[in-house]
Amino acid sequence: MVVKRPNFRRGAPRGYRHQIIDAPVSYAPIPRQVRTVYDITLAKGNLEGGVKNNMDVVFDKEIVDRAKNLTPPAEIRERIADYGRKVIVALEKEKSENTLPDISVAEIIPVGSFMNDTITHSSDKSDIVVQLNGLPSFENVSDLGRRIVDNMKMADPKETGEPLPQDYGFLISSHNCKVRVLVTIIPGDSAKLEPELHLDEKILMINYFSTRHTSWFAAQANSLSEENMQEYRALIRVLKDTRSRYSDFQHLSIWSLQYLAHYCLFKGPSRQKVNLGTAFRRFFELIAAGVFLPKAASLVDETAPNHRIGFDLTFQQRDSICQGAQTLVRIFATGNDGYRTILGTHGTAADLTQTASTWKGIEIRPALDAYKPECME
Repeated sequence: MVVKRPNFRRGAPRGYRHQIIDAPVSYAPIPRQVRTVYDITLAKGNLEGGVKNNMDVVFDKEIVDRAKNLTPPAEIRERIADYGRKVIVALEKEKSENTLPDISVAEIIPVGSFMNDTITHSSDKSDIVVQLNGLPSFENVSDLGRRIVDNMKMADPKETGEPLPQDYGFLISSHNCKVRVLVTIIPGDSAKLEPELHLDEKILMINYFSTRHTSWFAAQANSLSEENMQEYRALIRVLKDTRSRYSDFQHLSIWSLQYLAHYCLFKGPSRQKVNLGTAFRRFFELIAAGVFLPKAASLVDETAPNHRIGFDLTFQQRDSICQGAQTLVRIFATGNDGYRTILGTHGTAADLTQTASTWKGIEIRPALDAYKPECME
């Protein structure tokens, strides 16, 4: 008897990868009829012989403990917060005095992991979005950075910070703290941007969306119980740490990570919360099933309903993230040692998405690239 292979690979129809074009990221709306992502956690009850994996509960405390170890001490967080407040005061001064009328500061909004209380010990910075009334050229953004530092030094002569131009705006860096100033514009002005003169439109819009992401996160904090919110923050921290250790995931934005983490923790069977151990494993299972692949089943971004999660990824990055998750799912299947290695509490520090590893006599090698640019030739 000939057994036919399923007509899919990594969530996309067979042959689809010979139809895609590696073009620049487009902000065109996607169809609203987006299917629910294939989710083995929800499907287990319908699978023949499917049973609930009760072993995941064992890892709940280990995930919480791991997250505590990844959390910076209170004195470091206070130092970062204090420096961020100094930058905001300097920005507010420029907003009121308007010494740079060509751009003029319209809004000042703290955003990012520090604002959401999900930073890890590897971070020494906070993020602030500055929305401008004018179009941000490389020159006037540099002028704004210098003006902000001048205001800080006027308020505190001992200030040592300096503005460093970046593609997102500028970084104000002192000897022990940093603040990323993320420049954005009124979305309707994006059509007026000139590529050689102004900051990149894609980056400006990502900075703009980060304000919506922070509002979304604050809404979750208000609606969830304190216990559930602590678990959610713990899950984000361990996933961010995993992302930093495995190179295939480093193109995944923090917003995509925390949004998918929310789904994994709170959207279980019958729309009920699952345990932390299951949520951590489920995160990689969904990516391995193709949640970020083009035209595969996906999740719609609640802060931008015309976009799917991960819309900013290139085809190559989508494929790398998917293949990295498929490698880790195989390691999860080897048992508790594999789980703890991915969590980062035991085992090798090697990048398992790039290096072969052996588990109980079974060698697991990194998944191979599926997307090839030359397939369109």
